[in-house]
Amino acid sequence: MSIVITPGPSHLRGEPAPAGRLAASLLSVTVAGLADPQRFRRGKTYLADNAISRLELSEGVLLATVAGHRPDPYYVTITVETMSRPEDLGQVPERSHVARLIPRGDDLLFSCTCPDWDDPCKHAVAAMLAFAGELSTRPELLAIWRCGEIDGRERPKVGSRARADRHLRLVQPAPPKSPFETPEWREFIGADLASPDCEVATESLALPTMQLDRTDVAEVIRSAWHTLALFRREN
Repeated sequence: MSIVITPGPSHLRGEPAPAGRLAASLLSVTVAGLADPQRFRRGKTYLADNAISRLELSEGVLLATVAGHRPDPYYVTITVETMSRPEDLGQVPERSHVARLIPRGDDLLFSCTCPDWDDPCKHAVAAMLAFAGELSTRPELLAIWRCGEIDGRERPKVGSRARADRHLRLVQPAPPKSPFETPEWREFIGADLASPDCEVATESLALPTMQLDRTDVAEVIRSAWHTLALFRREN
């Protein structure tokens, strides 16, 4: 089950909860540490301009619709590594739970339909900041995102962050194919050629005999030494 959120101005959200205010601050700090400073500023501008029209939250996944400079909006997917629900965590987390629930930078995966391949892009920054704003009055959303809802079912984890292309890195790359298994290599070595239709000699060939020359190595060394001595004497 997912929760659909329509982000609104901060003064319409109600009074911030202590745990929610802490969660919003820590999540904003995490995003600021991940983003390029210029893109972080652009993301804050998108948030101030109410460019985030929709958030959809489920365990491990945050979806966002963000308006940009093009007619069609951009769609952001933010995946977080899930965790087991702490035993002392109820429906709404307390301040003591927030530090454990806030994800680290390497727990997050960002994807966006925009052409900006920076990680995260300004649209993803805006989506995260909008979500952080919602946490200020609804800290239970953080628990749902990281642990799921309380329903007694065990939910799968999404896996940890791995550096790769931002739009495709959730898919494990296929192992490289050996060049010795390609059709080009088989053609080069003639693996598929038919055997020649000819008779092959089955009798063993007689090898020529060779008489090994038994050289007296000691005599060669003595002769060389004698020659060298005569050369030094003449000079």
